[in-house]
Amino acid sequence: MAQVAVSALPMENEESSESRMVVTFLVSALESMCKELAKSKAEVACIAMYETDVFVVGTEKGRAFVNARMDLQKDFAKYCIAEGVHEAKPPCPTNRMQIDSGETEILRKAVEDYFCFCYGKALGTTAMVPIPYEKILRDPAALVVQGLPEGVAFQHPENYGLTTLKWILENKAGISFIINRPFLGPANQLGEPVVVTDAKRSVTLPSESCGTISVKTEPMEDSESQHPCGSSEVIEMELPMEDSTQRVPSETNEDLEVEVKIEGSTNSSTITNSAAGVEDLNIVQVTIPDNEKERLSSIEKIKQLREQVNDLFSRKFGEAIGVDFPVKVPYRKITFNPGCVVIDGMPPGVVFKAPGYLEISSMRRILDAAEFIKFTVIRPLPGLELSNVGKRKIDQEGRVFQEKWERAYFFVEVQNIPTCLICKQSMSVSKEYNLRRHYQTNHSKHYDQYTEKMRDEKLHELKKGLRRYLLGSSEIVGPEQKQVFADVSPNDSVAVQPVEDVAGSLWEKLREKIKSFVAYSIAIDEITDINNTTQLAIFIRGVDENFDVSEELLDTVPMTGTKSGNEIFLRVEKSLKRFNIDWSKLVSVASTGTPAMVDANDGLVTKLKSKVAMVCKDSDLKSVCCIIHLESLCEQKLKMEHVMSVVVNSVNWICSRGLNHSEFTTLLYELDSQYGSLLYYTEIKWLSRGLVLKRFFESLEEIDSFMSSRGKPLPQLSSQDWIRDLAFLVDMTMHLNTLNISLQGHSQVVTQMYDLIRAFLAKLCLWETHLARNNLAHFPTLKSVSRNESDGLNYIPKIVELKTEFQKRLSDFKLYESELALFSSPFSMKIESVHEALQMEVIDLQCNTVLKAKYDKVGVPEFYKYLWSSYPKYRVHCAKILSMFGSTYICEQLFSIMKLSKTKYCSQLKDSQWDSMLHIAT
Repeated sequence: MAQVAVSALPMENEESSESRMVVTFLVSALESMCKELAKSKAEVACIAMYETDVFVVGTEKGRAFVNARMDLQKDFAKYCIAEGVHEAKPPCPTNRMQIDSGETEILRKAVEDYFCFCYGKALGTTAMVPIPYEKILRDPAALVVQGLPEGVAFQHPENYGLTTLKWILENKAGISFIINRPFLGPANQLGEPVVVTDAKRSVTLPSESCGTISVKTEPMEDSESQHPCGSSEVIEMELPMEDSTQRVPSETNEDLEVEVKIEGSTNSSTITNSAAGVEDLNIVQVTIPDNEKERLSSIEKIKQLREQVNDLFSRKFGEAIGVDFPVKVPYRKITFNPGCVVIDGMPPGVVFKAPGYLEISSMRRILDAAEFIKFTVIRPLPGLELSNVGKRKIDQEGRVFQEKWERAYFFVEVQNIPTCLICKQSMSVSKEYNLRRHYQTNHSKHYDQYTEKMRDEKLHELKKGLRRYLLGSSEIVGPEQKQVFADVSPNDSVAVQPVEDVAGSLWEKLREKIKSFVAYSIAIDEITDINNTTQLAIFIRGVDENFDVSEELLDTVPMTGTKSGNEIFLRVEKSLKRFNIDWSKLVSVASTGTPAMVDANDGLVTKLKSKVAMVCKDSDLKSVCCIIHLESLCEQKLKMEHVMSVVVNSVNWICSRGLNHSEFTTLLYELDSQYGSLLYYTEIKWLSRGLVLKRFFESLEEIDSFMSSRGKPLPQLSSQDWIRDLAFLVDMTMHLNTLNISLQGHSQVVTQMYDLIRAFLAKLCLWETHLARNNLAHFPTLKSVSRNESDGLNYIPKIVELKTEFQKRLSDFKLYESELALFSSPFSMKIESVHEALQMEVIDLQCNTVLKAKYDKVGVPEFYKYLWSSYPKYRVHCAKILSMFGSTYICEQLFSIMKLSKTKYCSQLKDSQWDSMLHIAT
């Protein structure tokens, strides 16, 4: 708050000093209101006038504007005088003098007693200590009094008026004393003189340039009866470092800590200001401890204080909910749900909050008042279950695996651990809910078809497969593991077979299945394993005449030579010949779109098209680029490096350093944050950027506070433009993550994946229109920080750029759009858009009401299982579309299995063994 005197303006008369104090206090309240408005991103400028003073109040920008316009202030003052706009004057002081003087004396006595009580508390005692008003007037910086009205200085209560006395008593809970320098000497309020000496020379402590001084006094027994305040304790005082000139010798450390032990009679009647009074003292020792060995750093002290306060609150909260152990305090829920939990006994002027937000002095006062603090739960906190807060002890629950779960969920117990027979995943607890959820989430789609006797046969087959898989190779499993898993098999007479033999039978079944395919497609991708060898994964997706779809691993080929398109083609051709596959039934090939795959001259797709054309002239091999990879490439258009660089650098600085990460996680715990830490950004992971940005934004205040406390402030976190950019990027990446997740998964139909992309393009068009009108309905994060009606206009170019990139990269699917539409919407397709060879059958199909009703009931692709054989050409067309891969997601999943399985301990297996193991695993 700025106050400017305008002496040139005449005033009719002067107000009393008390009235001026009232005005100053009210203007201070106005300033506090402006600070709250500033937190809401509002800018305020206010000019107030009282007598010859002009007060400038407002936010930082508002005050800067008004202070730069002195002419505006003077004009306002002249206008107020000319128009006679003055505040109503308070009652004249003479009227106040008519109040009963007895009441005034009572109030003054009450204020004086309370001041003495606060002063004693600041000295570390609960008794009232007389205040040396004269010494305080000579050295005002030695004592700071907080909570007095604005403009009222600390002085003897006899100098206060009736109004001020009443205000102090009404608001005494907010008044506190802070002693910067104690008044040492014969007139010490605690009744004890303190002398600081050195073994060699006397050291005079400077009045304004001292470090942290710890003074420990030990009174004699006879002093205890005379001075109840002089208990044995350590008073720690932090004196301001205002004067850089030290009067202490140079070898004295900045953070000087002096421990003085005083023994002898401290009877005040025998001590005077003379040298003889000093000689009566028995000074035992003066030590300056080594900072590195005997004194904890200030950070460690603060951390210890916070831990002690947090433990205190946790213990009190546990008592409140009826347990005999500490319970984590939900600080945020208590703050946002007032009235649910009541905290009594907090020191005056200290508000309950997480220890991370408390000042050092407040934490010390809380620890001093620990026995008086009490938590009371009035009503349950929303979203918090208080009835079961004890730590779960699984070994005491007595859970037993039940045999019926084997048939119901395909689980067996291996060494007292429930293990899934299908995916080999183990559960930590033998609980039916966990097993049922795992089965329904991962396997019910494919295994619910087995019922009654077929289910028993499948269970028997899975048990044998698990045993063979685990015991098939003596190089992998030792004798002790064989004994552990021997009980898995239901029949002990089953012979142990090598893993190659198990896989060999699966290869034979795959060959038979491939012969029944009406159409098939392949998906190809590559990865480098732990041996730095490029592995080429080839998957096949085929459709038989009953429209049953199968996705299987065809081969994994190590690429030890060059990685050109011709070399890849030779490896693929060899793998297809191995299964005697009919080239004329090959419909499409899906890849990641690398030059070796799609090069127009020497790419794999070009070679495959030539091969198929040689076998069947009418065939047209389709090339499909992985939709998920295309979506990921389009997302890279939203780089916004000025945002990502700050986020990545901040996360790396916090998480890559052990001390920073530990202290930051502690801060999040104390603040009851929903997150325990930040996430690293990994560019190759599809969902990484969106998750990292979302967590960073929701932890913005904690990160800003932590970085500032470590001397690494981030000015971007205070920039509204930067925060809006971050919020927009959070919303867009979350939309893209939602699209990415919907494109993942097994047995996805290419038409459904293409529909998802088309829907996202339509959303981009809608968002572009909404942003032009500053409608942020679909950008909740940006909406939460937006303060301007034109904020949305800044991001329209980003939406347009992203839309253009999607349209460009999905041009391949545009070529097949009519064929895809004929498969997904045969009854609404225009005949002119259908290929001539299919037009007659499509017309018959569209006029068939029975099939139309079936289509409406079951939908695509189940409908084609009921399609009559009287539509042979259309059935072949639908089988081709159904066989197409929309992405190489299945290859990526295989690489994840390979990364977890092919470690340094089993990287020397033969290629044939790895092929067998991977085929069994998939």
